[in-house]
Order: sequence, then C-alpha cells, then structure tokens
Amino acid sequence: MTKRHAEIAGGGIGGLALGMMLGRHGWSVRIHERSPEIREIGAGISLRNNCIAVLEHYDVFPRLEPLGSKLRMELSVDRHGQVMQRRQLSGHFRTHVFPRQSVVDILAQSAREAGAEIVTASHITGAEPSGALIDANGRRYGGDLVVGADGIRSKVRMALRLSARLSERGTQVNRYLIPTRSFTSDDTMFEHWSEGRRVGIMPSGPGQTFVYLVMPRRDRAACALPLDTRSWQRSHPTLADAFEIIARSDGTQYPYNVVECPRWSAGRVALIGDAAHGMPPTLGQGAGLTMMNSHALAEIVSGPRPVEEALADWEQMVRFISDRTRRWAIRYDQFTRHWPLALRPLVMWAFDRFPILNERMRIADQGLALTPVRLDKRGRLDTRAA
Repeated sequence: MTKRHAEIAGGGIGGLALGMMLGRHGWSVRIHERSPEIREIGAGISLRNNCIAVLEHYDVFPRLEPLGSKLRMELSVDRHGQVMQRRQLSGHFRTHVFPRQSVVDILAQSAREAGAEIVTASHITGAEPSGALIDANGRRYGGDLVVGADGIRSKVRMALRLSARLSERGTQVNRYLIPTRSFTSDDTMFEHWSEGRRVGIMPSGPGQTFVYLVMPRRDRAACALPLDTRSWQRSHPTLADAFEIIARSDGTQYPYNVVECPRWSAGRVALIGDAAHGMPPTLGQGAGLTMMNSHALAEIVSGPRPVEEALADWEQMVRFISDRTRRWAIRYDQFTRHWPLALRPLVMWAFDRFPILNERMRIADQGLALTPVRLDKRGRLDTRAA
C-alpha cells in the first residue's frame, strides 16, 4: 500500500502535534513554518485534561511533565485578596502549566522522531481544495491531506473562501514568563479581580512564573506599555511588590480574537486550532481543543475511507465541543468587562456553589468522552463507528 502524504501549514503546537500523530499512523508529513526557526513568544501555557490525555496517549507527556508545574487549586480573589471562587484541579479538571517554548520543543522533537519533515522559512500563502498548499513563490505542495494550522489569520482558511469571519473583541491581554517564584505558590493558580482588570499568576516549571494581565482595551492606563506600575498597584494593592517585578520583565500584548468558520474543511483540506475556532483564552482551551481535534483527525483520516468523507465525519463528530467552548469563552469575557461590579461576586458565588455550572462551561475538559467517537481497547479511535 502506498504511503499517504500530508502537507501542514504552521509549525506551532497544532501543526507539530498533528504531524507527529500522522507520522505515528504511517503517513509521510511535511510541516511548513514561516519563521526561520521553530519557536514561541516567551510566555506560559496551561494544558488542561483533554490536552494531557492526548499527550499521554502518544507517550509524549512523560517527557514534557518535568518541565512544568502541576496545579492543585485555582482561586479567584477580589482586590483585597478575599476568595470569591475556588476550584480543585483534579480528575478531568487537572491542569499543568509550562513555558510555551518547552511544549513546542517537545512536540517538534516528537514530530521529527515520527518521520515528519519540518521546513522553516516556508511562507504558505494559500491552498487548493484538491489537495495542495501554495507558497509565496507559487510553488505547489500536493498531498492526500492538507491542513491549515496557521493561526488566527490563516492564509489557508482565506484561500478556501469558507465565509469565515475574524473579529477583535474589546479585551487586551499581556503575557509574561518571569524567572522567579518570589510571588508564586507552588501548586495554585491565583486570578486577582478588580473592576475590569484581572491578573493571573501561576507557577510554570522550575523557577518560573507565568503572569497574564487582562484589561478592557478602553482602559488606556492598563493597556500602556511599558507597564503603568502605579495604575496596576492602585487597582490591585495586594500585588504591589509583584508589579515592580512584572514591570521589569519582557511581555507580549494581544487583543482577544474570535474566528467564526462555518466549515472546517473543503475537499482534502482541513483547518485545526485557531484557524478553525479561534476564541478568547478565558477558559485556557486553545491548546486542548487543538490537540483533541487533531487526535480525532489523525485517527479518522487514517482509516480506509476517502479523505474527503473522513473530514466531513470528523467535523460532525467533534465540532460541537469547540463551538460550545467558544460561546462560553465569549460569555466569560463579556462577564468580566460588562457586568456591574455588584453582580460579579454573586455570579462567582454561584459557580463556586453549583459545580454543574463549571461542568457546562468547561465541557472541553472531558475530551472526546462526550462525542460519538469511541476508543477501542488499545485507546485508539474506533473509526468503524465514524
């Protein structure tokens, strides 16, 4: 039987993970990354249960785990440090935090070991539904499967003319990876709330802290770079010393974006990750949904049916989890920016008091268990049911 070939645009978490998975299934794979090297902007990332389960299935997580931090608890507190909500991070809510570069490095290593070719400085500018990527020089890369894992402003998605929409929301986020644990608990994530601003602080591997600052884009003092230390100290007085350290650290700033894409595939071309379902990072599910959907994709297209049929079934089986998660992520963003201050503690109390609310909002944490996809006794997707 002739080995099938896949071309993937994007050498981030999604493209590298899918390349590794397809390689394990016997595909030949080429991954195109537009940057001159495989790298991530320096910050942390939280991996939820659905992501960890996939990495465990492919025996990648044991390599990655020592590079991060396992969280036991998540606490939401007000500007005075009073706890508004607490969540135990166990079972299908388990969470580990890592430097992003560590995740990318391990996935790149695993992809290469599975036989994937990674080509850097390769600028993909389009795709053909018949099964090809097109680069900036007009060169055509044909494959039995073609995947756009090229992010929120995906060139592959735009080329497919799927009537997708990309929109920016009124929220901005700064991310920092800081080489200290001087203001960090060993196993707890703290999210500090004050008016429309939030500060997340959590361990991210040995000797490092992942910090994010979230603010409305209309809040000019909060959005200012370099960081307006005094403004943040006034809104979060319990973190006054931490802001002195954060202000001296390099950070990145991004707006919240949302992708609405009516279809995730056309012909032999599929979209994964932010290219398909970009959403606010309020639930920490960007990597988890990408990994989960990639796992299902790799299994289903490796079955006996034509790729076009397999892609249609794949989307039908797994998409609803991403759509629900995206809606909840948008609602959470709206809640943090627009709801009256007096009502926010009541809502937080309700989520703390009634765990079913968190179950519904965090449906993705359960992974593929809620889909028509079923695992066989060896932990693989039973594609006969697809």
